[in-house]
Amino acid sequence: MIPPKPPSFKQKKKVEKFLGKGEEPVIVTSIGPRYFWINFFILLPFALIFIGLPRWGKIVRMRQSYTYVLTNRRFMIIRGIFSRKIVTAPLKAVTHVTVEQSVLQRFLFNTGHLVIITAGFDQREIVIENIGNPLRFKVLMEDLTHRLDDSTDSQKSPMRSLSA
Repeated sequence: MIPPKPPSFKQKKKVEKFLGKGEEPVIVTSIGPRYFWINFFILLPFALIFIGLPRWGKIVRMRQSYTYVLTNRRFMIIRGIFSRKIVTAPLKAVTHVTVEQSVLQRFLFNTGHLVIITAGFDQREIVIENIGNPLRFKVLMEDLTHRLDDSTDSQKSPMRSLSA
């Protein structure tokens, strides 16, 4: 699989205020670019002809206001332009990641929905909608989760505590 493109300087600057000490962004993305541009140009004529302006405006707002960030410790969904809603979950709490793609999402848009189940009291489901290349995001998230698990296991190892 192709390794992800590292976040640009502009993307890092946009999310740095949400990051903790020692936390580095691995991926900073939004809704899939193909999904956005195809919907933008298909909905534009219909918006002007049939007054479907709210649907067209929703696509534009989604592109501007949804930011998905995967760091070396957690993932975040940052929503909003003027007001903000931030959903975060540590990678240690992720128990299951599912990719949901329709035929159009898979072959035309190269987008999908990620459903992330987290451990905890209420075992919440977090849905990331219309993310570009969801399989890459899923594989990378699972890889980071396994690395965190492995580093935690090695720290808890009894052999390590005996040698200290």
